[in-house]
Amino acid sequence: MRVTRDDERARRVCSLALEFMSARAPVSSSDVARGFYADLSADSFRKAFARDRAVLAACGLSVVEVGRAEGEAAWGIDERRSYAEGVELSAGEAGALEIACQGLLDDPTFPLAEDLRLALAKVARAFSDVPALVASSGRHDGGALPAVARALVEGRGLGVTYTDALGSSSRRRLAPYGFFGLRGALYLVADELDDADEPTGAPRTYRLDRFGEVRVLEGVPCEVPRDFSVLDWRRLPFQLGPSQRLLTLAVPEDRAEAVREASLEQGSLSREGGRVLWRVDGCDLDAAASWAVSQGLEPIDPPELVSAWERVLRGVVGDVS
Repeated sequence: MRVTRDDERARRVCSLALEFMSARAPVSSSDVARGFYADLSADSFRKAFARDRAVLAACGLSVVEVGRAEGEAAWGIDERRSYAEGVELSAGEAGALEIACQGLLDDPTFPLAEDLRLALAKVARAFSDVPALVASSGRHDGGALPAVARALVEGRGLGVTYTDALGSSSRRRLAPYGFFGLRGALYLVADELDDADEPTGAPRTYRLDRFGEVRVLEGVPCEVPRDFSVLDWRRLPFQLGPSQRLLTLAVPEDRAEAVREASLEQGSLSREGGRVLWRVDGCDLDAAASWAVSQGLEPIDPPELVSAWERVLRGVVGDVS
């Protein structure tokens, strides 16, 4: 996983917030420096800590000097400026919040829908009486998500039974790296473990709703590779499958930038013969044809894709007429 300086700072700020919110006594400057800025000089520590306190303040957590001990500053939270008194949302405010969050609650690819539901229920008692918030989210993860999420957070392996697209089931031991949503389903990127509990070096994607039994392998530590990014594994709806083919589609001049964004930067755009062509790998030609129609693209090659596109267009015309 690629970790930037911004990532490192975000983690440090979050860690500082947890440290001060859980502290039972003021925290000395030396303890803060040792715990969070060990590689900085004294002057650099003071500047970095001041910047991070400003970020915490912008987030609603005011960390201030609360005294001195043994010649150095001691730090703590200004509770009056940080913690709001208990309030109850009005019915109208609760309704507005529900509407704002409903898209995530109903999104089957949003893995934290249940956690959001619980959080909303704590915000206002009105939510406990709203059927939409206690109904099933419709998320298609086969019940595997809690174990997968715990394995990822704790850095543990997974023991699963998995049924592939051909209906063949097998037991597998996996090192989980990350997951993403696509077309109403959740996918896990994971590497198989060998007999020595080492990753084989050939990660692939698994649909969570195809997992049967799932258990966390408590005694098998797994580490996400430093260069891993789940963004590299995101695919378009027609790119998941056993065999890849190169697809070529013509892109209208005024749609080039929109296609670049909608395509998750998959494939490549080039200008040839006075028109813009998009070449991209694909597996499911019918899905690719439907995606092309939705984006206003014209397939060029292979011929099977052109035929599938024409069938989709005939179906659209038939539905309209």
